[in-house]
Formats: sequence, structure tokens, C-alpha cells
Amino acid sequence: MAESGGKGRADAERAFAFMQRGDIRGTRVGQWKFGTAVETPEVPLRHDSNYLTVEQNGSARAIAEAARAHPMGSRHRKLIVEDGDRGRALEAGLVELGWTVDRGVVMVERRPRERAADTSLVIEVDHEALRDTREREVLTYPWGSPELARQLFESTSMNPLQTRFFAVFVDGEPVSYTDLYVDPPDAQIEAVYTVPEHRGRGYASAVVAHAADEARLASATFVFLVADADDWPQHLYRRLGFDEVGRYYGFLLR
Repeated sequence: MAESGGKGRADAERAFAFMQRGDIRGTRVGQWKFGTAVETPEVPLRHDSNYLTVEQNGSARAIAEAARAHPMGSRHRKLIVEDGDRGRALEAGLVELGWTVDRGVVMVERRPRERAADTSLVIEVDHEALRDTREREVLTYPWGSPELARQLFESTSMNPLQTRFFAVFVDGEPVSYTDLYVDPPDAQIEAVYTVPEHRGRGYASAVVAHAADEARLASATFVFLVADADDWPQHLYRRLGFDEVGRYYGFLLR
């Protein structure tokens, strides 16, 4: 995740440490040949709860072979490479071996917003209010299934950090929402989603801005989120005052 450079590297490492305490925390943590092994047998289909970090140098083939041989209970293998330079160095070799790659960009709220967001649209809800909409979201993906949707929903309840949920409703249904994880002085905005037919109306800006405001009210001074480095929402977050501080790589073998 961390790129070279003083404050950016420190902020990226701070964000990743927060994620390891919360959203990507496992119930079993150990070591493997190249780093840390994180497992959560309760939700074996969730990639971000069952993964191997790559903290030591090695060839793509050596890392891939060791990962495949590791006795994890999940059917997939996921590698998380926090160091952006190491991730870039491994990318071509792992892709050649059949792994898919996700590039994440870590963004921290550092500036005033460049665009207004109508946060009056947003209300705080309990987790259960979002269950059906989250399931419909998961089922839109080629790899989605009702069981995966259930495990993803349950994994949010397992987060040990204070977790809050914010949504915009239209005709009584949640059409845009996000999660907020708080452990002052840090906070993470996660799982931003807008139902496709309701996009382009400012709802995502509203839920993200409202979550950031609530994080500040809860005494968080470091508010961050993680975006897909190859997708458009990162540009929205920049307009909301978030700056990139680092990148990380995820590699998946289904």
C-alpha cells in the first residue's frame, strides 16, 4: 500500500494498520513463509477475511507455490501486498500464473471539498435495513451467490470497531449507502454503493460526505477510504477532499 515518500508512506501504513484491526481482521492470525496468514473460518468465502500478506521478497513463482500449499480452509487464495513497489514487481509473474490483480488506492481526507454534497438526504440506519439491498448488489456480480451475500453481511457484524451505516432512501428503499468504522483518532469509510438506476444524482457524494462529517464529530482526525485504482469513484473522492497517499495490490486465485 505504501509508496515511497515520508508522510504519504506513514499515512498509508496507518490506514492499513487500522484495516487490520477492523475490516480485514481475522479470527486466526499466524505466519507463513512470506508474511502473515489471516483466516476467518466463520466466513470462508470472504476474500478480505482469508488472505496471506506478502511482506518478504521472493519470486512470483515461489510465492504462488507457497500460497497454494498453505493449509487454509478457504477454497480461494488471496495475497495482499502492502508495499506498492513489491506489488508492481510481482504483478506480471502472478498474472502469468493465473492470478487476477486488484490495485487499491488509499485516500485520506485532507482538504475542503471541491463540490457541495447534500448531506440532508442521508440518514443513519441499522445494519439490518441494508440486508436486502446488499444481497442484490452481490448477486449482480458473476461470482455472487446467496451464500456469499450472507457471509459478507455477517462479516460486517464481526468488525470489532464501532460500525455505523448511512443511507439515502427513495420510496422507502435504500438506494445509496456506506459503512463507517471508527476507532478515534482514526476512521474508515467503506462499502460505498449506489443502486445503478439511481446513480448520477449525488447520492454517493452525500453518503461519503456525511460519513466523514460524522467521523469528525466522533473525534476522528484521520479519515480515509480505499478505492479501486482502475475505476472512476476515486475521482469523486478527490472532489470530496480525499488525497491519494499510497497504493496496495491484491492478487486472487479462485
